[in-house]
Amino acid sequence: MDRDRTTVPPRPETLIPSQRARRERIVDKAFEYLVHHPYDEIQVRDIATDADVALGTVYRYFTSKEHIFAAVLVRWGDAMRERVQRRPLASADTAGRLQEIYLRSLKAFERRPQFFRMLVVIENTTDPYARQLYEEFTKVSHAAFHEPLGGFEEHTAAAITNTLLAVLNASLRGWATGSITIDDARRRVTGAVDLIFSPAPQPIRAE
Repeated sequence: MDRDRTTVPPRPETLIPSQRARRERIVDKAFEYLVHHPYDEIQVRDIATDADVALGTVYRYFTSKEHIFAAVLVRWGDAMRERVQRRPLASADTAGRLQEIYLRSLKAFERRPQFFRMLVVIENTTDPYARQLYEEFTKVSHAAFHEPLGGFEEHTAAAITNTLLAVLNASLRGWATGSITIDDARRRVTGAVDLIFSPAPQPIRAE
């Protein structure tokens, strides 16, 4: 059962070291569970047991299961950003760099399909604390996808990012529901980049 959401959970930066370590251990164990189990099958009680804390301790730091996994989502997003920083995009042109970063994202979700299904749950959460962490995750993610467009005017770069993220999201949803393959998802994303950075297509004229 979720905690009463009128109780405000402490911010991580306000915790003493031992409390922060317990909170991090909870997130670590939730992350491990999600690697191996579907989100819907994970019980907060099991996370507490594996983290070696009381169930009440979990709800001292988190208002709900969604809040816990929103913290997992932020952790995962930070890890992906660090991987990009360690292995910079190799393509020399903007279209190639965009394709590379979006394909990396698809690969990450292909390796961890449970994470996309969890993301959809968190995206629709009514828990304000989970929503706050979700917005933190999207802000960092959008900045990463936006980075290859640094030489463009801001409104143009934003339009390109919003369009490609919509294609990515729709493609991932199609893959998650089994209506398309992951290769179809890759073709849709790379095709969208090609379309944006190619001359405007011309209609076929009847003879």
